Amino acid sequence: MLLIALILFGFVPSAVRAELSVLNRIPYGLLEHLKQVPERWNATSATDQACLNQLRVFAGAFDAGEQWAVSMFDSWGKHPAGVLFGNVYAFGNFDQCRRLVYRGALTEIRGEHCTLYIDLSRVGIPVTAPLQYGVCVPDTCDPALVAQLTNEYFMANAMAVGNGRMLDLFCYRDEDRPFRVVTIVAIVLFSIYGALLLLATVVDLFFIHQKKTAPSVVKRFSAYTNIGHVFRINPRAVGKENGVLECVNGIRALSMLWIIVNHVHDSAMGIPTFNVPVLQEYTESYFGALFYRLGGKAVDIFLMLSGMLVAMKMLRELERTKRLNVWELWLHRIVRLTPAYGAMIFFGVAFVEWLGEGVLAKLVDDELMAACTKSWWSALLYVQNYVHHASMCFPHTWYLSVDMQLYIVAPLLIYPLWRLGRRFVPIIVILALLSISCVFGTFMVNEYRLNRSAPRGDGLLARKTYHPTHARMSVWLFGVLFGYLLHRTRGARVKLSQPLLALGWLCTAAILAATGYSLKQVYTGDYTRLLPIADAFYESLHRSFWAFAVMWVIFVCINQQGGFVDRFLGCPLWQPLSRLSYSMYLVHIAIQAATVTKATRFPVEFSTVNVFYASFGLIGISAVGGTLWCIAFEYPFFGLERYVFRRKRVSD
Repeated sequence: MLLIALILFGFVPSAVRAELSVLNRIPYGLLEHLKQVPERWNATSATDQACLNQLRVFAGAFDAGEQWAVSMFDSWGKHPAGVLFGNVYAFGNFDQCRRLVYRGALTEIRGEHCTLYIDLSRVGIPVTAPLQYGVCVPDTCDPALVAQLTNEYFMANAMAVGNGRMLDLFCYRDEDRPFRVVTIVAIVLFSIYGALLLLATVVDLFFIHQKKTAPSVVKRFSAYTNIGHVFRINPRAVGKENGVLECVNGIRALSMLWIIVNHVHDSAMGIPTFNVPVLQEYTESYFGALFYRLGGKAVDIFLMLSGMLVAMKMLRELERTKRLNVWELWLHRIVRLTPAYGAMIFFGVAFVEWLGEGVLAKLVDDELMAACTKSWWSALLYVQNYVHHASMCFPHTWYLSVDMQLYIVAPLLIYPLWRLGRRFVPIIVILALLSISCVFGTFMVNEYRLNRSAPRGDGLLARKTYHPTHARMSVWLFGVLFGYLLHRTRGARVKLSQPLLALGWLCTAAILAATGYSLKQVYTGDYTRLLPIADAFYESLHRSFWAFAVMWVIFVCINQQGGFVDRFLGCPLWQPLSRLSYSMYLVHIAIQAATVTKATRFPVEFSTVNVFYASFGLIGISAVGGTLWCIAFEYPFFGLERYVFRRKRVSD
């Protein structure tokens, strides 16, 4: 085995071996440097002097072999295995450092963990990313001083600390952190509201025990009643009576799950991974590209469903009353979405810094605080996809802005559609084509590419066609037309001939196959072999064609010609998950940030199996969190809205 190791090592160029040896010398070289600092540095403040004094104590204890000092050094990062395989993470042992406590006769020392971003470019190690190196120092050392002390060593050895000026975002120590005003206010308000929900639940249970019906206002805020609404499973209806679209429950639920899987992949791309080539191979494979990238189409399914359901609802209202109460419709939508959304923003801003600690925790906290402090108002006004595009509060909620903006303009389209019928259909088609043309033109003029490796690829520039409403509304508009079709054919079964049915399924399969194949080519293929027009055609057309495929599935299902697909999507067991889709959509990113990103202490191994574990884990936790959010902030206000309008509505 030793001979094999020598032979293999012999194939590594001697220059690279010498450069890699630099990494081996870092821990002990930096240790000797810090041990000598107290004798060479002159403190400029009492805080700096306290740090130097504790470094002196640490140096003496380490030389004496005291366990606490050895443990402090033991928690440092060492030579990361597989640097040439993309592993640039040497965080050390975060918990070992943070739990370290030494109580001496004259001083008490606690561990402070700092992650240094070491620039290795000048020592010739062939890696493009900086070495993320963890050190454990006494907690009296201010991050700015830690940056100065460590950078002195690295500069002397042809390296540099790249994140020295902002090292306070990468250092973790015990600090007296008083609650901010917003946190205190949040604790008070959430406590009062929680007590109200508990009281309403107890009163509701008391009435149930007495075999009586509680007042409606009590039942609206009763967790017992609302959880019954959420998990109620209604027997499957037959036909199209009362506008029942059973298959939509399955489509909505599966789309929500797919969005979560998509965001699990996003997280895998962002957290420290020690086998980066394996991750890259997965994302470039057909399975990885489709499993990851196709998840983005779930948002388009929601947009199509939104347009379809809005059209059906407003057309029914127009036929019943011959008018639309626009203010009531808008208020209904605001009351339906905003309480749960606002509560999530408020909760995130108030408690983000208290939800976990890891090497990335402060970065997550700083990003959320900076964005939400700036753009919370535009988020609650549903305009942040335009006003604060670069700093959106909870960026995944861009969809809510798009959906709300389209809902506001919906009466301007649906009322003429009701009055003029088919004569107004070309107008909506033209608007959809203009949206498609906008995306196409933006890609062509700016030569945007979807491939990350392209010079203008898959970044903020390309996202100009992802978040804006005018670039995404084509799918919603086609959904409106589909809703108009379903409204016109309601109450009557449309019987398709077998050849037409076969042709429809064939076209649907062709759309799915073409979308999947094109996605693989434009995202992970050799972009130099494709002209920019290929990306432009794909980005401008694939969402609409995907929506057409889903429309076909819905159409054949509600007309009882969907077969197994209809039985699967229309299964009543999808109903609870469908009702939870909005709350799960809201909270799953926050749950992922708290349980994965903020909690990261070591680089992780990427594997397909781990992706499935992470996906099912996040789905399960999000279902629990979504249930709590739903019964606390969604259903109570949904019921209150019905009470305000004094109109009996069919519950979801």
